[in-house]
Amino acid sequence: MARELKLLKGLLRISISVDSLSVLLDNAVRLLLEILPADGVFIYLREEDAPVLILQATSRYLPDLVGKFSIRLGEGLTGWVAAEESPVIVSSRAYEDPRAKLFQMLPEDRYEAFLSLPLRGRDSLVGVINLHFRESFSPKDSDIELLTLLSQEMGFMIRHIQLFEEAQKKARQIEALSQVSQSITSSRYLEEILHLIVTVTAEMTNSTLCSIMIYDPEKGLVVRATQTLSDDYRKKPPLKVGESIAGVVFGERRAIAVENVLKDPRYTSRDLAKKENLVSMLSVPMMIKDRAIGVVNVYTSHLHHFTKDEVKVLQSVANQAAIAWENTALFERTVAMEEALESRKRIDRAKGILMKKHRIAEEEAYRLLQKKSMNMRKSMREIADAVLLAHDLKVD
Repeated sequence: MARELKLLKGLLRISISVDSLSVLLDNAVRLLLEILPADGVFIYLREEDAPVLILQATSRYLPDLVGKFSIRLGEGLTGWVAAEESPVIVSSRAYEDPRAKLFQMLPEDRYEAFLSLPLRGRDSLVGVINLHFRESFSPKDSDIELLTLLSQEMGFMIRHIQLFEEAQKKARQIEALSQVSQSITSSRYLEEILHLIVTVTAEMTNSTLCSIMIYDPEKGLVVRATQTLSDDYRKKPPLKVGESIAGVVFGERRAIAVENVLKDPRYTSRDLAKKENLVSMLSVPMMIKDRAIGVVNVYTSHLHHFTKDEVKVLQSVANQAAIAWENTALFERTVAMEEALESRKRIDRAKGILMKKHRIAEEEAYRLLQKKSMNMRKSMREIADAVLLAHDLKVD
């Protein structure tokens, strides 16, 4: 009766205090350790739209693997529980169970007993709870009843928070898309617009790093914007079309998601990825109609399966970024052309003044301006402006 009361109090405490999924899972781990003599607790959650379970909470073992270690449905005892949506109880020598799989990063071979239950949220699997015991352990019927009740309530709470967080994510995506759309018609300079896009995109996708690479016919794909402070990434060498993941994305004009860039043979910057803690990657082409002008890349610091919705949203951002690039680049080229034309007019006027004053030919007047520009380390326009100003003051 004491354990039942402890469970009810624990569930009440969790339901009242939860403000995020991570807090919910940490509280669940502590509650499990209170009601059963387990030596290790692991909670896995299923990735959306993917047959993959990600370790999201653990007791005191391997905290560095949280969010990074994954198991596929059907893989090992944990994967079997998820695939069959059925509990597993192995009272001793769990590592010899034919369904078991020993993972190098997990010390599962040190445990004798294994108890695992699926977590369900209404009509779908949301994850798996594992309890490990260093010594043989045969749970009583009352233990199973308590765990079943806990897993049911946890499944509902987890799904509820996931839906809430998904709604918040959608709101952030809409706000980010709105900001990107506004940048298309803004009067900001190109670099400022690109920095805005990578910043809001990184925040929207909850990614560690976001970058925009623009295609240069002479150099290849060049990093033009990123929100990271890493000089190593900012100075990343250009990529040829078809080189690495981004090069393939640009060449084939299609999105590519990579679960782990450190293990993908196509990815050419594995040393940099390891240094910057980059794991999963999504790269999409920046398209204007049927023409690619660059790519947008996002990285996470943990294993992540990018959903169809995430790909669709990032593709929308990339296409709007392409339009912003084209519009702003065209505007800047127009301004540059106007400035060049104005400079030419001023230099021509200055040449005329010098020709008349010194009675010299046009070519000699131009060389005089050019020599003065080099000696004073100023632009030809600045020298021409000085000549015009002196002439205007003299006339006045």
